[in-house]
Amino acid sequence: MRLSSIPPLITLLAMAGLSIACSSGPKPPPPIVFDVTADYQANHGGLFYFVVRTANEKQFMLEGYQDIANKAFADPPDPNVLGVFSIVPGKEQEYSVNQPTQGGVALYFLLTHPAGPQWKKLLSLPLKEEYEINIPANDQIQVNENKSFWSWL
Repeated sequence: MRLSSIPPLITLLAMAGLSIACSSGPKPPPPIVFDVTADYQANHGGLFYFVVRTANEKQFMLEGYQDIANKAFADPPDPNVLGVFSIVPGKEQEYSVNQPTQGGVALYFLLTHPAGPQWKKLLSLPLKEEYEINIPANDQIQVNENKSFWSWL
């Protein structure tokens, strides 16, 4: 069978299908959503910042509060910072960041007076698509993974 005997429309469709299949690379991971609830007395009622950053365990352990504060507001921006968000106590807020293709994610809460190691949390791998963050009046931050509907079946 000669190529010229194949109808032109079928040839065109086959070539389009091949170009789409060849051009599509790996699908990026879904974004991570953070549902944040801060008690109206969290951080003594004052505004504070929530920083999401790529980090490995060593970086997470070694970097201090001032290191993260400097990276959060660096100019030019730190490439490992995925997002910096202001938290208003007494409000429920939702934030979304692009999930890194590899590596871990750390959460930092730039409270006015951070108490102990509670101001930062390292998310365990594999990363989930959604997390609930609760910040009570005592600033003891709680991070919970949201389970998808299908995980309950």
